[in-house]
Amino acid sequence: MLNTELTELMQQSAKDAVSYARDEHQVELDLTLESLPLVDVLLSSIFHQQQKQRMSDAHMFALCNIFGAYLGQVFISVVGGEWVHQTADESAPYVSLNYNNKEFPLASLVYHKVTKNPDLSVKEYISQAISNAMQ
Repeated sequence: MLNTELTELMQQSAKDAVSYARDEHQVELDLTLESLPLVDVLLSSIFHQQQKQRMSDAHMFALCNIFGAYLGQVFISVVGGEWVHQTADESAPYVSLNYNNKEFPLASLVYHKVTKNPDLSVKEYISQAISNAMQ
């Protein structure tokens, strides 16, 4: 996949997260740092929904990827970065955000929050990542 194709895919995925938040949770996201507390609440809500009725693996995969893309696009809007298709382990490829030789596997962050730790803060993670990137 060409880098421009991957960038377009991740931008569209972030827009899909905005649509999902609005349509399924009545939450308006705007791809800003200020929206990250809303993302935290929404993802915690998904965790609690999961406890009552487990989502399919495909649905969970899609949610983690679109919200990982959303977080990455917020990061990119503040400091920059690029999406990279990681294929070092051919049996488990993934997409990460890379900036200044640092890798941010944001879909994994979202997965951890919605399946294991609803108290994990994506807002704090992104804020710390941006702070580290600007040093």
